Amino acid sequence: RESGAIKYADLKQNKSSNYEFSFDRMLDLKGNTAVYLQYAHARVCSILSKARVANPGSDAGDASKIRVTCEPERALLSTICQFPEAVESTVEDLAPNRLCDYLYGLTSKFTDFYSECKVIGSEEEASRILMCEATLKVMRKCFAILGMEPLERI
Repeated sequence: RESGAIKYADLKQNKSSNYEFSFDRMLDLKGNTAVYLQYAHARVCSILSKARVANPGSDAGDASKIRVTCEPERALLSTICQFPEAVESTVEDLAPNRLCDYLYGLTSKFTDFYSECKVIGSEEEASRILMCEATLKVMRKCFAILGMEPLERI
């Protein structure tokens, strides 16, 4: 998937800034790279897969069932809600780097959420699964707009 890493590295650049090609930076597991984004996407997929195994046949419910109980949840949901504006800004100014910045920000908020909030087996499991589902939908839309194929497993 090096082509996705190259594509993302190119798209994330502000068109008015200098560009330095570096495979090492493109393939870094940390920071604003396609590898980091794909890893987070695979993590969301894994959480949702485990949730289905733990609770077969259960439906997490609708978005009105989301309960915000901590700051990482609030920050994640706030970022998810900014998706339409991120797309609009990207299109209006023909600046794909803005969508890349948004996707990286969303991924960072999800990583914080995942690090601090237990999903499966928690008292807030149903609500947090809905947050994971919403994150996955927005991440996939971002990948589609950027012309990248998201990975479910790494």
